[in-house]
Amino acid sequence: MTQLPNNRNIRLDFIRGIAVLGILMMNIQAFAFPFAAYGNPTVFPEFSGNNVTSYWFTHLIFDQKFMGIFSILFGVGIHIFAKRVAEREGHAGKRHYMRMVWLLLFGLIHAYFIWWGDILVAYAITGCLTFLFLEATNKTLLWSASGMLVALWLMIFLPGFLFPFMPEDAIASDILPLWQPSQENLNAEISAYTGSWADAFWYRLQQVPELQSYTLMFVFKTLALNLIGIVLYRSGFFDATWKKSSYLLVLFIGIGLGSALTTYGALNNIEQSFHWKYSMAFGAQYNYWGSTFSALGYCALIVLLCYRLPVGKIIGWFSNVGKMAFTNYIMQSIICSIIFYGFGFGFYGELNRLELIYTTVGIWSLLIIVSNIWMHFFKFGPLEWVWRCLTYGKVFSIK
Repeated sequence: MTQLPNNRNIRLDFIRGIAVLGILMMNIQAFAFPFAAYGNPTVFPEFSGNNVTSYWFTHLIFDQKFMGIFSILFGVGIHIFAKRVAEREGHAGKRHYMRMVWLLLFGLIHAYFIWWGDILVAYAITGCLTFLFLEATNKTLLWSASGMLVALWLMIFLPGFLFPFMPEDAIASDILPLWQPSQENLNAEISAYTGSWADAFWYRLQQVPELQSYTLMFVFKTLALNLIGIVLYRSGFFDATWKKSSYLLVLFIGIGLGSALTTYGALNNIEQSFHWKYSMAFGAQYNYWGSTFSALGYCALIVLLCYRLPVGKIIGWFSNVGKMAFTNYIMQSIICSIIFYGFGFGFYGELNRLELIYTTVGIWSLLIIVSNIWMHFFKFGPLEWVWRCLTYGKVFSIK
């Protein structure tokens, strides 16, 4: 059994733990409702009362924000991994790309056999690209990240000018099924996910290729946040070496501007009744930028917070969740599948948005408890251990 040095940054794990838990607040909607309801809350369930209030809460605070934090930390993780491997082996490319190949395989298994909303495939592709930038200067990284963010924004924004001229058959076949599906399509999706595991599997086989291609478009944003994360790490941001005033500046500008953009965009989308001609392009730009600024503001807030909290208390609880981030991400999918799909408890389409918030908090509690029990006895999470062994082609001690 081979040993590796255990020199992890517990506070990076703390931030990663918060990020992976926060992601669930949005992902759970994609388990509980038909796909289109994730982007268009008027599709399902009825957009009124508590559903509207809950939409505001999750959209303003969580939507794309914690995924942004996780993407920033993914870049940090690649930088740290490559540096440590290079110190031991002289070069890191072979080991890094092997690691990403296995992540890709895990993502495909997750997407086809558990949940169509997998993000690991996109992360594996992004990770391969991020490695190419590791020798670049901070200035180059920031300019590259800015260019990628603008490029993807244009890909989202500019089609809005073309939507009014799209032929009706293209709208009916390409747009409406994803944004405003017919009752027949909704019924088919509900029937599949309230049926047997095989029913869900065969329906998912049709969904995954199209949805993965849509997700891969966001590789640009993920890559940009990876690069920003590397710059922040190099500058000592995550070690709290910046002046307190600098953290506060990032915090207030990031969260303030991000929340303002997200709020303004949501108000416009509601005013437009989430019509696809507006919301799929013009209406999407506000949270695109708002979530990016908010993610940076959240990072500053969490760094300030985690350096004020004593290690061994709250820091320890959430850092153990972060050490098992890969495992916890997959566990979220497994737990939600059991709760919502027909082969489990069958709550698909039965809960409103407020009840999903309560359910998310319950799953958070379970994951925190399980993570801390597991990490009391083991050095790695189970999937982290498997991933590490596959990457190095040898069996490491898990204790």
